Amino acid sequence: MSARRPDPMRLSELAARHLLLPLHERLRGRDTLAQWRALRAQDHQSPASLDAVRLAKLRRLIAHCQQHVPYYQRVFAEGGALNPAELQFADLARLPILERAALRERGAELKAQGWDDRLIRYSTGGSTGEPLVFYTDKHRESCLNAQKLRGRAWFGVLPGDRQVDFWGSPIELSRQSRLRRLKDRWLLNQVVLSASNLSLERIDGYLAYLDHFQPRLIYGYPTVIYRIASRILETGKARRPWSPKLIACTSEMLWPHMRAVIAQVFECPIANEYGSRDGGMIAHECPEGHLHLFAEHVVVEVDQPDAEGVGDLLVTNLDGFGMPFIRYRIGDRGALTEAPCPCGLPLPRLRELQGRANDFLIGRDGRMIHSSTANYVLREIPALRQYQLRQRADRHFDLYMVLHRPLTDDERTRIRSELQQVIDEPLEVNLIEQEHIAPEPSGKYRWVISEARS
Repeated sequence: MSARRPDPMRLSELAARHLLLPLHERLRGRDTLAQWRALRAQDHQSPASLDAVRLAKLRRLIAHCQQHVPYYQRVFAEGGALNPAELQFADLARLPILERAALRERGAELKAQGWDDRLIRYSTGGSTGEPLVFYTDKHRESCLNAQKLRGRAWFGVLPGDRQVDFWGSPIELSRQSRLRRLKDRWLLNQVVLSASNLSLERIDGYLAYLDHFQPRLIYGYPTVIYRIASRILETGKARRPWSPKLIACTSEMLWPHMRAVIAQVFECPIANEYGSRDGGMIAHECPEGHLHLFAEHVVVEVDQPDAEGVGDLLVTNLDGFGMPFIRYRIGDRGALTEAPCPCGLPLPRLRELQGRANDFLIGRDGRMIHSSTANYVLREIPALRQYQLRQRADRHFDLYMVLHRPLTDDERTRIRSELQQVIDEPLEVNLIEQEHIAPEPSGKYRWVISEARS
């Protein structure tokens, strides 16, 4: 009986996990894997122990701000200093909310004194397209990456496992030199596929590559992964010769109908990852389907919650000493819960995540209407291949559409009528046919964008 030949794909994953990835992170000055191992151990601690860890980190951060950060030195001088040794989580409410406008106007004062040689410049376009410049550092990057790995490990995905990212940010793609692409693919088992310009020919090429590479993790924008899954259904080849361990969606809202199609096609768990460049890594969905906050990394508050407990999310990053973000209004809305999760993790949970403020439609009397309401209407129109609903400042609608076939008169009437019902007003609905709908500069596709204000 001949000996079983080793699987070369498996061997490459083991080499990446135990040799190449640790070397890569060490050369970049990061301790990601050490942070990841510590976090995995903390998954088994008690909630009380977790609170003690994060309170100690918060106290260190506040003490650091008092000593080294001009912006917060002024805040404490004007509003009264906090005693870090006696600080409790509730004391955060005594500090002002950090708005994006303040970050743009006074960003230099938010940088810790003496940290200039350790800071890494980043920028994000945000929903307005106006660049937001901020700074991070190697330690914060290590913690962020470790939290990503932690959430994936809940589903059995380990560092070095084969991974395909559907990504479109020019920041990442501009760095994808030939040398880096070869390094990521052949040493780290990570492949980045562009999320931009998704023609049917390109999607079909991606499908062939996925079947060849057979990644254990697919990661990226849910709208893009949904389009790829939909293409598989269109071709009648829904059964794959393999299944990933996890599909992790990020940077956009993962709507229920998108999740259902992706799960149907790839036959694996789908998890939502929640974070941002400026706010850091905030939460990840567990196998039970609940969003757990990475509590050792962030403190999350809800500002002015409504009757349902939903309000603007405020994020305090506990690892960002180079440019501290305390009570930062990240631009999303959500709600918290203290209910334990059946998965057994000690981490607190986001009960609900509703997306950005300008993902909400504005209806009669200025009431906010969740954009999923419009999605429920439009997804039932068979002729729509892709769409983007824009609510103008005057609250009227422009619906941009890519069609499988021409709309019938009944479908046009139905779209207008049901969108008017959503906002409870007979506002104008313009139906605009297009060959394609371009992504944002970041590469993301957004279903609903509102320029109206409540």
